[in-house]
Amino acid sequence: MKKILFSIVLLGSFLVYGQKPETVYSIAKEMREKPWYEGQIKAWKAEIDKNKKNGIAWTNYYMAARAMRHLSYDNPEVRQKYDDLCHAIIADVKKAYPASFESYYLAYIEQGVTGPADNLLKAAEINPNDERLFGEMVIHYLLTFNKSGFEKYCNELFKSNELSSGILNWGYNVLSELDENAILFTAGDNDTYAGWLIQTVKNFRKDVTVVNTSLILIDDYRNRLFQELGYDKLDLKTPETEEEYTAYVNRIFAHFFKGKRPVYVSATTIHSFEKDFGDKLFLTGLAYKYSETDFDNLSIIRRNYEKRYLLDYLEQIFSYNIGDLKGEELNGMYLPSMIKLYQQYAESEETAKKQHLESLLLKIAQQNGQQDEINQLLTKNKTGKPAQN
Repeated sequence: MKKILFSIVLLGSFLVYGQKPETVYSIAKEMREKPWYEGQIKAWKAEIDKNKKNGIAWTNYYMAARAMRHLSYDNPEVRQKYDDLCHAIIADVKKAYPASFESYYLAYIEQGVTGPADNLLKAAEINPNDERLFGEMVIHYLLTFNKSGFEKYCNELFKSNELSSGILNWGYNVLSELDENAILFTAGDNDTYAGWLIQTVKNFRKDVTVVNTSLILIDDYRNRLFQELGYDKLDLKTPETEEEYTAYVNRIFAHFFKGKRPVYVSATTIHSFEKDFGDKLFLTGLAYKYSETDFDNLSIIRRNYEKRYLLDYLEQIFSYNIGDLKGEELNGMYLPSMIKLYQQYAESEETAKKQHLESLLLKIAQQNGQQDEINQLLTKNKTGKPAQN
């Protein structure tokens, strides 16, 4: 009876005071609902009130506030509230826990990669083996063209299991389909890191240059990269309006497209290119190849699925990672090319291949909440007419 009463007291305390503190991951790895992040802000603030030098509490407190700032992008007033909170946390940790790993690391995270790297390097001096550093150090050494540092931290990031096996498999496959010495545009953390890690750790397709669409806007990095790739320097005026910014970005993309190297846009990134370059981007699988002329891209899609991709992981993954759901989101990038290949198998009466691909289509569609759309397409191919609702 005493144990039952004690449990009831604990439950009552939890209901009154809110969530228990849990690890708050980057939204690139795990995204939760807003109320959960709001609860974590309170929970970790309570831990800091108990101990001002709790570095883990400071990190999670900041990450929860940062997530709320991101998730409030459609509400300027709320976004400003969490922007102010993020800035306040940086000031508070610097005051309460000065010269600590967290005070330097969080200041760098808040500042972003476009600023000086002093805080990042100070954090690395204090604890070079802290896993929170690895991704940031990869980018730092990329931007400074320090090959040995870049490779070292790619290996550290890989060993930390920060990226799920599904994300890494996806990175392998998108690299596998590209022409020799290609340039691949990516947009986010997962699609970019996946390419870098597979290239570095697995020594695969190191001829490809993975270009993140955000990092390429950094002047010094872009100019040095153009030089490394043998491209002419591109003189650009700093944009002052939204229209000028769009033109500025498109000039950078066009400069790559007009070069001598084949250029691809990852399926994760196509939304940034469709409006101005979509008529010259052809689906080849997990990427779109830029071409001034039409070509038989369906035969390339078929080649990739039958000869280049490693697809066993789509059927079953024998591991667990907090980022597995993000890997399933990336799997959704297979759907457009799978549909085209499925239709070809149906037309050429390649029944066994069609059935196998159908099972993958249905599984990926279920992971991404697109079952209805895919079922309609499959029914249309089987009956020759659209499915009836």
